[in-house]
Amino acid sequence: MIAIQPIVRGINHSRPDPDLIRSAAEVLRNEGIVAAPTETRYGLLASIDSNDALQRLFNLKRRQATLPTAIFVGQRNKIKKFGVENDVSKKLAEEFLPGPMTIVLKAAVSRPAPIVANGKIGIRISSSAVIAGIMEYINFGLTATSANLSGSDEQATISEIVNLFGSGVDLYLDAGPLTGKPSTVVDCSEDGYNILRVGAICELDISRCLVGTA
Repeated sequence: MIAIQPIVRGINHSRPDPDLIRSAAEVLRNEGIVAAPTETRYGLLASIDSNDALQRLFNLKRRQATLPTAIFVGQRNKIKKFGVENDVSKKLAEEFLPGPMTIVLKAAVSRPAPIVANGKIGIRISSSAVIAGIMEYINFGLTATSANLSGSDEQATISEIVNLFGSGVDLYLDAGPLTGKPSTVVDCSEDGYNILRVGAICELDISRCLVGTA
């Protein structure tokens, strides 16, 4: 039996080739999985509208499908399609999105896990030109989950990620080593806010942004 070789394409992180962006979007429209650079680390992208793609993705990561994953949307005006906004979340989005922040809101949609968990949904808008470019070519949200095995360290290079997932990922976009901190996760689903994970955006910057709001 001939082994299927993973498809790996180099991509410029700041000025991605439009043909590669269109190719990635086509893979995602066809319920495939793409490993792509975010502004922090590599992520695994799949359509949140495809149960088959989500199941494949979570099987690859060896992650329970009941555990939540954040989603990428393309623009701030898309947030209200998926989550219930409030003054705190709007101010955070205005200040930090696009960027390395995940905002957790009460879900405005009825979706099974991993998209909605306990009535909440995590939403990201990436400042990565690659992710932003892909979002322009699709009309659905994407998973915003790290390219690693569940519970393990994140990988900095595509070669390491290929070693983990092989041909289980349909397209790898290689922008070189990525070693940024993960997104900061802020739960705005209740009154005020709760920082669930401190990452690329620090607590002080968040508190300064929300002075007089929370």
